[in-house]
Amino acid sequence: MPFSPRWRLGLRGQLLLVFGLVLGLATLVAGSYQYRSLRRQLTHADDALLRTRAQELLSRVSLDPLPTLPLPDQRGEVMRVAFAEAGQPAHELFRSAQFPAGPGLALPPPDGPGAVLGPQHRVVAVSRPAAPPGPGADNAAATGRLTLWLGHPAAPLATALGRVQRTLLLGLAGSLVLAALLAPLVAGAVLRPLRRMAAQARRIQQAQDIAPLPVPATGDEVQELAETLNQLLARLAEQATAQANFLAAAAHELRTPLATLQTGLDVSGRDPSLPATTRAALAGHDAELARLARLVDDFLLVGRLGAGAALPARRPAVALDELVLALADRELPRFRAAGHRLIIILPDEAAPASLVVRTDPDQLTTILLNLLDNARKYGAPGTPVTLRLLASTARHGPLLEVENTLTTPLGSRLAQLTTAWYQADPLAPGTGLGLWIAGRLAQGLGLGLQLAEVGQLLVARVQGPA
Repeated sequence: MPFSPRWRLGLRGQLLLVFGLVLGLATLVAGSYQYRSLRRQLTHADDALLRTRAQELLSRVSLDPLPTLPLPDQRGEVMRVAFAEAGQPAHELFRSAQFPAGPGLALPPPDGPGAVLGPQHRVVAVSRPAAPPGPGADNAAATGRLTLWLGHPAAPLATALGRVQRTLLLGLAGSLVLAALLAPLVAGAVLRPLRRMAAQARRIQQAQDIAPLPVPATGDEVQELAETLNQLLARLAEQATAQANFLAAAAHELRTPLATLQTGLDVSGRDPSLPATTRAALAGHDAELARLARLVDDFLLVGRLGAGAALPARRPAVALDELVLALADRELPRFRAAGHRLIIILPDEAAPASLVVRTDPDQLTTILLNLLDNARKYGAPGTPVTLRLLASTARHGPLLEVENTLTTPLGSRLAQLTTAWYQADPLAPGTGLGLWIAGRLAQGLGLGLQLAEVGQLLVARVQGPA
């Protein structure tokens, strides 16, 4: 069953998980090895201590003339003594009352490792050659072996091992906590070159030129990725420059024949001898040529702006109220033909100086024409388009606003309106360059251009410098 997308980890999450797992597993393996090693050492030490005690007791056992055995004198000790000859069953000489007993109970062999018998005692065995008990047994030739099993409580060793185990578990928990604290730092250090490349890529998206991504000198896959992306960006920059140069050259070559055709149509249309229907047809052709000339001008601007060239700008004082009225006279017939009313709102009793801005009048005219053209094309049918001028204040420069009613809400598409070749309505006429050109020209003039969706209105604001 495939994982749901909500359970998929990003690169940072994967690094955190891998780092935590690796450190946790390494700590677990190291802790397990240390625990086994310490358990073996503590067990050997406990057996050695118990065996030394058993040897001491065995050395004090006498079989002449009767078995005489030293009794365990330490708390919790238990003992069993037996004599065995080859081929004969062992003869038990002594057994403590608490000595472990039961069917199937396997006693440890002499001089072998100790064993836990029952739940309470750890037992070791020692032995020595001996003769059968009786008169002169201590000096007689040995015919069998005397074996002594000595046990003491297993709880101290178990307690020590439990303490070691808890210490190692605490170390494992501390390692996991340390991994949780260090993992973000390690992941941040590993991903820092990628974040720098991502930040540079975002700057490229907003900048006029394509700058190469930073290449980390790490000698790994990240450096290889950065170098590969820089090669790709270089190819994209070359293609963009070639495209911009082609558009600029084509637009420049088209301007002269279009101007010649438009002049010829203007002259022919003024001939009074032509029938009215012919003059109307010529006027329509003249309007289409004007629209085509405007499109060629846009392509020329696209070529120059796309190549990263800064357009020369004059900065005379421009009276915005006069500019707005001139644009209204120029654009009013187009709005009427499109079925829209063009509403002009000027500030009442504003000081003339508050309506003046130093900027390039031609480029500002192009900005406003593109905004009005966009409002006329994409405004809801039969709704008005408003061009409003607000006087400057102590904190802000004069403000120009173009409002039109939307047919459908834009939502997330609002941020894409200033992208080159983007059209919110693919079926509408146009190339999707008007708002992009307006944004680039406003940026070059130091003007602020903002698009906002207010209710059912699209509001384009051009803010002059204070």
